[in-house]
Amino acid sequence: MSLSNSEKLKKLYKILPPNVVVSSSWLQKQDISMQLRYKYVKNGWLHTLGKSAYIINPKNYSWQSLVVGIQHFMKLPYHIGGLKALELQGFAHYLPLGNKEDTITLYGTKEFPAFLKNLKVNHKITLQKKPYFNDLGIKEINSNIDGYSIKVSAPERAIFELIYLVEKEGMSFEFISEIFEGLTNLRPNIINELLKSCNNRKVKRVFCFFMDFYNHPWRDFVDSKSIDFGKGLIQIVKGGTVDKKYLITIPKEFSNVSK
Repeated sequence: MSLSNSEKLKKLYKILPPNVVVSSSWLQKQDISMQLRYKYVKNGWLHTLGKSAYIINPKNYSWQSLVVGIQHFMKLPYHIGGLKALELQGFAHYLPLGNKEDTITLYGTKEFPAFLKNLKVNHKITLQKKPYFNDLGIKEINSNIDGYSIKVSAPERAIFELIYLVEKEGMSFEFISEIFEGLTNLRPNIINELLKSCNNRKVKRVFCFFMDFYNHPWRDFVDSKSIDFGKGLIQIVKGGTVDKKYLITIPKEFSNVSK
């Protein structure tokens, strides 16, 4: 290996934590060509995690390795949302169908690049584009990767994202209800902004139904009267009963219950 190529490898090791995943295009921007990548992999100085995804030390890989690479190194516009975001902040105490550890849900408006579609890891990575709120309700929490933070949905935004999946992908009305019951300390100013920004009738109606059902202390500070809920009945639960206030179908055990 030439001195120039040796210096490139030293520079890579200096700027890239050994357990962070990056793409071939990111490496190309660091002046590490396809030929060099091949040589590094052949000699065990770099490892692949599927087509066009690279890591220095695969033994220390975790899902945080991928998210740090996505957000801090490749600067891709995705954040962790929904159930995983709630779980990371201590709110998801109940398992959905399947193992929640197996799925990392990234939210963003752009399609996954090729390296993410072809990533070979022991968990599932999914993309959700809706509901979309720009940067409203995004926060940073610590990861276990060299002090890097990761962007996740705050609980207020995460429950909106989760409600979008109600009765889809194994997310039952009852499961989301259990999650909502624990959301006793949400920030009403953020909720008001999310309700105003949300363009999905189902999400707004189901959120406000649960908000009334559980009547948490923050409920009194949410202005639901000015929200446009749209018209017409929305079927949420097949064979359920109709909630006349929000015009959604709900499980019968949730009707006429005072909380």
